[in-house]
Amino acid sequence: MNQRFLAFAGLLIASGQFYACKSAEDTVKEAENEVFAIHDQIMPKIDDIMKLRKQLNQHITSLDSLKDNGSASATLRTDEEREQAYRIRTNLTIADSLMMDWMGRYNGDTLTKLSSDDALRYLNGQKEQITDVKTKVNTSIEQARQFLGKK
Repeated sequence: MNQRFLAFAGLLIASGQFYACKSAEDTVKEAENEVFAIHDQIMPKIDDIMKLRKQLNQHITSLDSLKDNGSASATLRTDEEREQAYRIRTNLTIADSLMMDWMGRYNGDTLTKLSSDDALRYLNGQKEQITDVKTKVNTSIEQARQFLGKK
């Protein structure tokens, strides 16, 4: 009976270790899925960034043509508006670049070569980075829409 108990206990311990490994793999996969869920929220917005940059470029061009026909105070307002459009366009460009840089640096292939703890640390860092990118993308898009909506 003692041997049966030990064999059963050994089986439970062994199967527990198997589930612990599987659980760690599942945890890594879940963390990676969270990172890519954020990525997948941002990717469609890259098209919005491109469209908004084009609209801002058109607006800047129209401001340039107005400048030649206005008074000094109108010229000052036009210059201020143009500067604001340039800043917003720059923010859109930065947000787009951050996304492209993140995608270029992300190295999911190494996850299988890392321990579960190291993989989770890597993915947590990636989640922080892609969340920051998401914030910058959303903020720059909102700024551009508000600016262009006033026109």
